[in-house]
Amino acid sequence: MEREPSRTETAAMADIMGTSGLAWYQWNKHGVCSGLSAVNFYRLARVAYEQVVRPEVFMRLDRTVSLPASVVEEAFLRDNPGLQRDQITVTCRSGHIQEARICLTRSLEFRRCGSDVIRDCTLQDALFEPVR
Repeated sequence: MEREPSRTETAAMADIMGTSGLAWYQWNKHGVCSGLSAVNFYRLARVAYEQVVRPEVFMRLDRTVSLPASVVEEAFLRDNPGLQRDQITVTCRSGHIQEARICLTRSLEFRRCGSDVIRDCTLQDALFEPVR
């Protein structure tokens, strides 16, 4: 069994996973059974993150906006050739866009999301924070 990630390793993932706690959660949910070391799991997560284009329109935001959640999905579909509707789901929590989940194979190809992942947000007035 691989060793657990250090606090330094989880902290280093906060820029793409939100917080070191979320990086730890992802390790516990996916990393421990991946067959990868923590270092390699996080390295692969970073490669996956970098291969998905974050829509430029969202990168230019300087304030929180209200929009239909479907606009977020449409922007990712437009800016990521090959990405299909059943390979992305946009989630909301407490009236905010929480995340855009893009499902990938182990070789980082887009794939259909499983029913356990799909939680499409249907809000017409979801709050969307600027993307870093």
